[in-house]
Amino acid sequence: MKRALAACLFLVVVLFAFAGLIPQKMAAQPPQRGFSIQPEYTHLAIGPNEEIKFDVDIVNQGQRVEEIELSLTGPEGWESWLTKWGESFEVRGVLVDAGKKTTLQFRATPPENASEGDYKFILRGITKDGQLQESVEITITLKSKAVKPEGGGVKLATDYPSIKNPAGKNFEFDIQIENKMDEERVFDLLASIPAGWDAYCTPRWEREKKISSIKVGGKSSEWIKLVLVPPADVPKGEYPVKFGVRSDGQESTIDLKAIITGTYELKLGAEAEVLGTGETRNIKAIAGREKHFTLYLWNEGTAPISDIDFFASKPADWDVSFEPKNLPSLPPITSSLKPETVDVIIKPKAKAIPGDYMVTITASGKEAREQMELRVTVGTPMTWGWVGIAIVVVVIAALIGIFVRLGRR
Repeated sequence: MKRALAACLFLVVVLFAFAGLIPQKMAAQPPQRGFSIQPEYTHLAIGPNEEIKFDVDIVNQGQRVEEIELSLTGPEGWESWLTKWGESFEVRGVLVDAGKKTTLQFRATPPENASEGDYKFILRGITKDGQLQESVEITITLKSKAVKPEGGGVKLATDYPSIKNPAGKNFEFDIQIENKMDEERVFDLLASIPAGWDAYCTPRWEREKKISSIKVGGKSSEWIKLVLVPPADVPKGEYPVKFGVRSDGQESTIDLKAIITGTYELKLGAEAEVLGTGETRNIKAIAGREKHFTLYLWNEGTAPISDIDFFASKPADWDVSFEPKNLPSLPPITSSLKPETVDVIIKPKAKAIPGDYMVTITASGKEAREQMELRVTVGTPMTWGWVGIAIVVVVIAALIGIFVRLGRR
């Protein structure tokens, strides 16, 4: 009997243990679908004409991707909207992966001469299929006097807000973060950058470290370096960037600009170098006569080279000219698909001694400059060869005549 009772008690304990475990295991499984709206603040106070800005997380608590449509209603006369940090567009819907969240920014500004009191906003979200919906209430208390943080907040500054670089080179902005508050703060570092770009921050003198936040003492400042990495194929143009810091509701932003000027690589070559046949950089010329040499030039950069003039370093009393004398623009070879040609006219002086001479050709544009050297082998005109032959014939004839006369005697 005692054994049977003990067995029953053991069985009851085991059943209760399993009964406690089963709900725990079930609770550990995330729901098939679900989402929540989680604002950083649900009630805060501001002064007149102050703008409210804080984060709102849209959290997907389910096991599938959800497309959630958003709406924001508020008191009459107030301007309010949802956006991404550092952007100016309004967000009305988001696509959130399973188990992930999307962070938006709630922004609101009271109308002028608004009276003191509490103003309520309702932020709603509903899935695309209408099966799930959530809402949250946000209250803003408007006061008659400005509400400012003790010590004056945070300020950003930089000596060079706009930087020019050729494509392929990183942009580096040195930014000062000034904490005007009395207490030490940890500031998150944020950047809104063009699509396809990359960005990271480093301490000003420790370039090997990449940081996402920085501690700044009360009433003091720190310097950081913002590094922007453009994509390899970025076109020429101006790219706005917004950088900011944020800590416990206090934030500051600064507008920056990265200007891509493009790359410029001017190349010069002879016909044999470009086409595989024809003249090389070793050419032949005749003293006193014009020699035409075809100069090929192209741009291996990403932006056009403008206003290209041509010059020559040559022996004394030689003439070197170019046709055309100037190229207004030389586009990248990737767009033109063929090199430009220039006719170089070289004329050695009439009494040039036969031999080798060097002529240096320079092509100089506003953005790039390149040189090439030509070895010019100068020969004498064939007419002088015939004159020499005639002189030899005359001399021989004269000698023969002399020998004939002497032989008769």
